[in-house]
Amino acid sequence: MNQTRSIGCILASTLAIGGAAFGAEQNIDVLSQIAELKAEIASLKSNSGGDQWLTEQRAAEVRGIVTDVLADAGNRTSLQGAAASSGYNGGFFLSSADGNYSMKVNVLEQIRWTYNDRSGVPAGNANNWGFENKRTRMSWSGNIVDPSWTYKVAYYFAYANDLEFFGATTVLADVFVAKDLGNGFSLTVGQFCLPYCAEVCLDAGMLQFNDYSTVGSMFSDNYGQGLMLTYTSDAFAVAAAYVNSLNNANEAFDNNSPNDDFAFSGRATYKCSGTWAQFCSAQSFKGEEMGVLIGAGFSCEEANANDSSVYSLTGDVTIDFGGANLMAAYFWDNLDDGVATFNPYGFTVQGGVFVTDDCEIVARYEFGSLDAGSTGEFSALTFGANWYMAQNTAKFGANFGYAFDEVTEVWYEFGAQGNNWLADAAGEDGQWMIQGQLSFSF
Repeated sequence: MNQTRSIGCILASTLAIGGAAFGAEQNIDVLSQIAELKAEIASLKSNSGGDQWLTEQRAAEVRGIVTDVLADAGNRTSLQGAAASSGYNGGFFLSSADGNYSMKVNVLEQIRWTYNDRSGVPAGNANNWGFENKRTRMSWSGNIVDPSWTYKVAYYFAYANDLEFFGATTVLADVFVAKDLGNGFSLTVGQFCLPYCAEVCLDAGMLQFNDYSTVGSMFSDNYGQGLMLTYTSDAFAVAAAYVNSLNNANEAFDNNSPNDDFAFSGRATYKCSGTWAQFCSAQSFKGEEMGVLIGAGFSCEEANANDSSVYSLTGDVTIDFGGANLMAAYFWDNLDDGVATFNPYGFTVQGGVFVTDDCEIVARYEFGSLDAGSTGEFSALTFGANWYMAQNTAKFGANFGYAFDEVTEVWYEFGAQGNNWLADAAGEDGQWMIQGQLSFSF
């Protein structure tokens, strides 16, 4: 086989590879460049006489052009698939060629309509209804320096009657940098959701109901500023955090610092079966594997002003059946306000069953007692259905809730408002409501 035929084979192979790898528009460009090469080769042959036209210099030039064509095609396909430097994969992302720097952008948008009915309200309407922009959040996450250094920044642009930050309208939420230390260990520094309760550790876009349970929010640590050490293995996970204060975000350093002598929060979980990833959402979709997760949390905080302190314990179990699920949690506090000691406690039980691949029936009962006289107990039943248009990326939830006991101001301020319960008049109970919510998390 002479050199001319060899070059022809190279060009033909290039054309075949290009046609298999690129889309229609890319093929047009590649074929155009190859056609130009063929024309140049034909011209050289006619001017140089037969098979002796190809000098070493000209051969090198042709090889360089072919290499450029393939490199150009490679650059175009780099925007597709797993090796993409930009695109969408659980969020819109950008990445450097070596993978050492990346950024993923995510959005959570929740729009809710609620109708609420109360009795004996001395001021305002006995019936309230309306729309609200429950959450509008953007987050930026990725890695820096190398894949072992990760970060996250999340900001709520609009926020109504929240459970995480108790009424803030705009707030900086997660803002941290984490370092993978190897062998399952990692260190996180900044502001983050504290490791304590299974439900509240879930992202708001991954919930089974329109919001976190009232009891779960009341007893959970929510956010804090400080550092957290975590360890994860195939079956065990442990996290421990040291922070300024429990239930505190964006705390500034001033002449009152520290507000607490100490504040710690921790959680340990044992995965009996299943995968860690499946427990990142509250649902168990059809086709998912069976999974059982058992967890326990501990936190403590002691103020430096009035010798008040709180020590908290929780235990929970989550069972995924692949098309149905059940989650239960118990909470207990030892609260010393410097004058007296109280032992608030509560529990939640919730679950869901998929009647089709996209539709789920859900129910939740929750009870809590603050062990503080007039502040009262909270007892509520919530049930409804979810329609998952694209699992948790796009879903609609419809809930009906009934509160058996009076919703006191304390319960309203520190948990109930997130589910759109309103404070009852003294001695009144039997409040009920209907909710519909669209949630988009992408």
